[in-house]
Amino acid sequence: MATIVAPEGSALSVAVIGAADLDKSLSFYRDAIGLTAHAPVHWQGDAFEKFWHLPAGSAGDAVFLELPGCEVGRVLLIQFNARERKEIRPADAARAFGLVNLNFYTDDIRADTEKMKALGYKFWSEPTYYDLSGSAGAPTEVIFDGPDSVAINFVELSTSDPNTRIGQMRAYVQAHGRTAKGFTPVVTTSHCARDIKKATEFHAKVTKSGVLIDEIMASEKQNHFLRLPEKTRTAVRFIQGNHMFGKIALSQPLNYPCVDMVPTAVAPNIGYIAQMFVVKSLDEAETACTELKCEVYTPRMSMDIPGLGACQVLTVRNPGSGALQQIVQLG
Repeated sequence: MATIVAPEGSALSVAVIGAADLDKSLSFYRDAIGLTAHAPVHWQGDAFEKFWHLPAGSAGDAVFLELPGCEVGRVLLIQFNARERKEIRPADAARAFGLVNLNFYTDDIRADTEKMKALGYKFWSEPTYYDLSGSAGAPTEVIFDGPDSVAINFVELSTSDPNTRIGQMRAYVQAHGRTAKGFTPVVTTSHCARDIKKATEFHAKVTKSGVLIDEIMASEKQNHFLRLPEKTRTAVRFIQGNHMFGKIALSQPLNYPCVDMVPTAVAPNIGYIAQMFVVKSLDEAETACTELKCEVYTPRMSMDIPGLGACQVLTVRNPGSGALQQIVQLG
């Protein structure tokens, strides 16, 4: 039986990606990963401009992608019409403050690695098997540079023991379907913080999610596939809501420097801009944000978001990193 540590918590609903070229991004998320794409939406208007802090006349072409029937781990691609758009993640940056990567589970990581190499994607290493501590289990992972400066992490759940976290996730995935290409939706997404305690508190109080795994990553194998120098240490907490998919992998560098992507991770730039979390009560979430003294990026407003429809949404900066967090109440 898979363990859900926060049954009332909100998992990642949508990862928002600024696309350099919508067709190229779709060739990855739709054609290679196998997510189902909704019809493109030309997104514009006063509310759009206010929501994204864009000048009058701005617009974007958006495509929402999902695994049908799964309300978490989805992707919203937006190609903004601005002339000057910056890459959010610097080339070859292995670790940077902000929203870093998207993880997809696969049953055959080596075969899928070769398929992606054939499509021209650049991998950081070969797939690496390593043990987590205690009862967490063992995954095999590999990272490569995906479209739009977003790092993509493939994960094979190598432990089948149901008494481990990895074994529980493996059983859950096998029972919950995949895309036609053999991948899950976004199961985990990396969020690198300056203060992991503050970032964890945000999720505890705003998204009502809990800590699934709490680790210090420092092994030679872990640092190798993460492209980190030897002897670096990284605090990692996996945050889980009410689903095994859509987890947040919070991290904090403990003994090495990082570049900062947060100032650039805004519209209309190219890369991982924001995370959306659907909550039952935006009133409660907004109160929690106020108590945590979260910086408000865009005040609560009514929006029609591609793939989600009519909703109320509040955009704040996570107090642990400054990354954009969009808190959504549907309807």
